[in-house]
Amino acid sequence: METILYHGAPNGCAFGIIVALEWLCRPYRLVQVDLPGIPVPALQTGGKLVRDCRAILRHIGQQRRCLLGYRSGTAEARKLETLLDYLHEGFEAGPARMALACSALDEVLGGQEWVDGNKRTVADACLVAVVRWAQREAGLELNAYPALQRHVGELHGDPAVFFADAIEMQRPAVSSGRYLGKAA
Repeated sequence: METILYHGAPNGCAFGIIVALEWLCRPYRLVQVDLPGIPVPALQTGGKLVRDCRAILRHIGQQRRCLLGYRSGTAEARKLETLLDYLHEGFEAGPARMALACSALDEVLGGQEWVDGNKRTVADACLVAVVRWAQREAGLELNAYPALQRHVGELHGDPAVFFADAIEMQRPAVSSGRYLGKAA
């Protein structure tokens, strides 16, 4: 069965999922759902439906020998789950909490290449999505957070991030992964 991501309007958390799917390089399709009351994002994969942005990112992190995550039950997997929760909660809880999250992330990224510290993970996909949302919807300015600004800037140069932005803005897009087009 094909992997299909059902997503909603632009600027949602599906942005990070699309980035992660591109990095995963497994075939997938997209369906934009614009019906009120239909919970999105949702990922249909392997005969099951995964709902909730964090659950979907965790699922993607477990694919392809944990290319974008870690084996379930390990200390690294628990750290990654905590990081995903922190990213979502830190950017959704208002300006003061967002500033604290940005400050903490800036400190972490000052000494390492990836949010996780070890490798590119679904947390980096989530980070670019929540920062993008916070910049557009909450007026977040990254000038005070140079390491975070550098990392987000590098992510914005990634073809997967460019692709996800084009998809959400309904511009022509060229996949760097295995996007098969919109599902019929």
